[in-house]
Amino acid sequence: MREIKFRFPKQRGRSKYEWDKILNGKSWELKQGEDFTMEPRTFVAHCHGTAKRRNMTVRTHVDGKVVVVRAYKDKKPAKAKATTVKAKAKTTTKAPAKKTATAKSSK
Repeated sequence: MREIKFRFPKQRGRSKYEWDKILNGKSWELKQGEDFTMEPRTFVAHCHGTAKRRNMTVRTHVDGKVVVVRAYKDKKPAKAKATTVKAKAKTTTKAPAKKTATAKSSK
């Protein structure tokens, strides 16, 4: 086995689907067999995953072999929501515990 110097070509623009167009905020009707090849529910999952990587949210509707897609920008990124919940958990304070009298033992 030997080490070689090889640079893989960049994968930009080699997507099977035109995600910039599909996720541009307009409503799109895509048909199985014309616009995508997989099952409609699989394509919907693909839309949601691609939108999430682009910090977007997608609304979808499946009607037989037709999928309607509309994407929009998230108001807050998903990671920011998770840190907000943690921050609230850290700032909560508990009431001080009541001190109870302890019985002294005699020797």
